Amino acid sequence: MTTVITDDLIVTGAVSAGNILMGSVVMSPETNTPTSVDVLFNHPRPSLMGQVNPLPQPLPNVMLTAISQEPWTRIRELGTRFSSTTGVTIYIYRTNDADTVVNWLSWQEPNL
Repeated sequence: MTTVITDDLIVTGAVSAGNILMGSVVMSPETNTPTSVDVLFNHPRPSLMGQVNPLPQPLPNVMLTAISQEPWTRIRELGTRFSSTTGVTIYIYRTNDADTVVNWLSWQEPNL
């Protein structure tokens, strides 16, 4: 079922969609070494719903934000590898070993 809205849309409270998931993870990096953590999309749903994007990138989209008081000074790189409908591997490269909160957002095209 598709609903077309042709006016302003104001949403109060939580928004939920099966093709969008988000969360946070605390990473404990090694100094000057790429460090990874696997994030599994298991709460509140077991995986992302929706269709996988068409080629050339047949994987879900993942966006990351590291919470840091000195962005791009201590955190040199932040990225993903192996994203799928059930999880993603997040990599961080820091010049020190400070624990870092990384927020993630993943989405796929909806099944319309």
